Amino acid sequence: MIPQFKVIWIDSGHQPRVKPDPDFPNGRDLDTGERPACKVKLPYPAPRCGLYIVECTKCSTNAAITAAGRPDDPRSLMLPCKSKPN
Repeated sequence: MIPQFKVIWIDSGHQPRVKPDPDFPNGRDLDTGERPACKVKLPYPAPRCGLYIVECTKCSTNAAITAAGRPDDPRSLMLPCKSKPN
């Protein structure tokens, strides 16, 4: 069975230089508010500064999410779905 989501990490090779946002000590859940959408868990915390590429294998929706290897990194994403309802 093919997983529904592909999550690829692209490492920048840099360590964070800015302090984390104290309002998000346990990460952020990203949501554009668009529906329908699927919740995708992201590897948390990120190893250091870089980029997650998230793609749905069913509808081909994709997104690029930055992370910095800090406590305020994204831990999930509500990925909008391009599938049309039946």
